[in-house]
Amino acid sequence: MDERKKLLFIINPVSGKNRSKGQILDALDQFSKHDLFVETYITQAPMDAYDYILKYAENYDIVVISGGDGTLNEATNALIQLEKKPLLGYLPSGTMNDFGANFNLSTNLEEAAKTVCEGKVDVFDLGKINHQYFNYVAGFGMICEVSFETDQELKHVLGNLAYVIKAVSLLPNLKPYHVKMNIDGQEIEKDLMFGLIINGVRVSGFDLVEKSDDAMKDGTLNVILVEHTPNLLELYNYPVGLLNPSVNGKYVTRYQAKHITIEADEPMKWTLDGEKGKERDKAEIQVVPRALKIIC
Repeated sequence: MDERKKLLFIINPVSGKNRSKGQILDALDQFSKHDLFVETYITQAPMDAYDYILKYAENYDIVVISGGDGTLNEATNALIQLEKKPLLGYLPSGTMNDFGANFNLSTNLEEAAKTVCEGKVDVFDLGKINHQYFNYVAGFGMICEVSFETDQELKHVLGNLAYVIKAVSLLPNLKPYHVKMNIDGQEIEKDLMFGLIINGVRVSGFDLVEKSDDAMKDGTLNVILVEHTPNLLELYNYPVGLLNPSVNGKYVTRYQAKHITIEADEPMKWTLDGEKGKERDKAEIQVVPRALKIIC
């Protein structure tokens, strides 16, 4: 008889669906039905998941995260450092759950837990900015203001539309950054409102990259740059260009790359996987191909 697989179940209790203990019990019930040996850890503070995984995760076959994209970011930043890397399982329980959408993971925790038990193992790339990793997006400029200032309750009610409303209200008062970039050897210098470096397809509930089964494991990152326009009447070009992944828009340009350097004329705010990152005026970004394994 095979030895029971050991599963470490890490739960962020303040993440949306985890506030319902019933859904967590349903997930645990699935693990028990599939004869997994489960140990549970409930995070108490930011970076708890990161610290716990670094200390203990090598003792398990599978690490399952129930939380939002920020909790998952902690987990992958820890897992990538381990010599013996367990499989990753993910129960998306945040607001947007962009990462999970790239793998068509259910936001029903019981269904997502069943996928952990019965799904296939796949690989996925990570992005790396300086010495920190990201799962699906690194962004700078206006996108950070929108992400950080959008009301949480409004996101629960309106979903990704809440970001659009906040963006429209902020646009007239935001200034561009003068940015020099090297994208796989191509030199670019522009005044940008914001930029996105995407691993996968979806950001803030929107599909900004053409859909592909290999989007998370193609060994490249997608770069979207949104240029400044002084003409407020032309702002409609932003959503037109962003939401049409197959073409470049008037102020929206797209690239695929493995290595990017960025230098701005002043420190810029950054967001990594929807969470606040450090302010930086310089960044080196690269893809880490087939970095981790996930059950999906």
